[in-house]
Amino acid sequence: MIEETTAYELLSSREGDRWNRLVESCESYDVFSLADYLALYEQRGEGSARLFVYEESSNRYVLYPFLLRDIPERVGGETYFDIITPYGYGGPLYSGRAAKNDLAFNRRFRETFSRYCRLEGIVSEFIRFHPYQDNEQAIQDHMVVSDVGDIVYNNLLLPEEDIWADTAPSKKRRIKKSKKNGVAVQFTEGTDVTAADIEMFHTMYTETMDKKHASPFYYFPLPFLNNYFQALAPYITLAWSIHDGQPVAANLILKTGEFATIHLSASVKEHLPLCPNCRLRYACILWAKENGFTVLDHGGGKEKGDSLFAYKRQFSKNLLTYKTGKKIHLTDIYESLASRLPGRLERERADFFPEYRKAALH
Repeated sequence: MIEETTAYELLSSREGDRWNRLVESCESYDVFSLADYLALYEQRGEGSARLFVYEESSNRYVLYPFLLRDIPERVGGETYFDIITPYGYGGPLYSGRAAKNDLAFNRRFRETFSRYCRLEGIVSEFIRFHPYQDNEQAIQDHMVVSDVGDIVYNNLLLPEEDIWADTAPSKKRRIKKSKKNGVAVQFTEGTDVTAADIEMFHTMYTETMDKKHASPFYYFPLPFLNNYFQALAPYITLAWSIHDGQPVAANLILKTGEFATIHLSASVKEHLPLCPNCRLRYACILWAKENGFTVLDHGGGKEKGDSLFAYKRQFSKNLLTYKTGKKIHLTDIYESLASRLPGRLERERADFFPEYRKAALH
């Protein structure tokens, strides 16, 4: 377990084995908290992967993985930083429910973390909370927690007939049409994925992002995807829709413990009349159930209530609220950085946080 006697320590991705052992010792965890996952976004230039470990005893501790980012603009000649959780779900992980539910323990954890941030010149903090771990509840008294929108999931403890009953009639018709069109489904475990598979998925995914006019944030270069599949192989399953021997749609599933997430989706535009996406998504639901997962996460939309969310909503009636957390640790520095924005500063209430990052985009 945690051997150090200090109240907290900080691990980097170079200490990935120990990082992962600690994460796996927690009551509940997901792939998004593993060193291997954060290290990928570190390599992509999105910050330095860190794991903050706060421990009061061998069975009462909390882990907090995040990316530490340099702020390009200096203030008073000094360099400052901010932190963010990577693409996906994040937030604190607990040794057990007793620690998670202990308000005094969480107050001490957050006081210690805030002190660390101030000492290290960390201006602000942004968390994408994990909706299935309710980890925002433990620290919501110590930061601003906002409801962003709903996400869709399947409760895989339900019988298959109930899952089918929760599927929208229009999607049932498309699933049946896809089968009649000769679309088959194939699953490839991450450890069996080939370089050709990755290249095929990359081509298909890039075409899908082009079709949706996605922002650069959602594009992944081929070298990044190669590293992604290599680092996360045990936690990945690739699901394919196949027609006449050729892949026409794909879902990248991330899986850990009780959770499975359709993390990335792609398709070939010219084959959309075959309805490969609906067939594939429903097959992924059944695959996750058959493989013992209790939740299949579909995520939400790019914006609240958009067409992507509406599409996912037709595969389940189960919704959860996706939440984010915002905290300013160095108020004077934050205001100095955001001073270029017109009007009154909104700080933790701002839609885009931290505000000075938005200012840097213009």
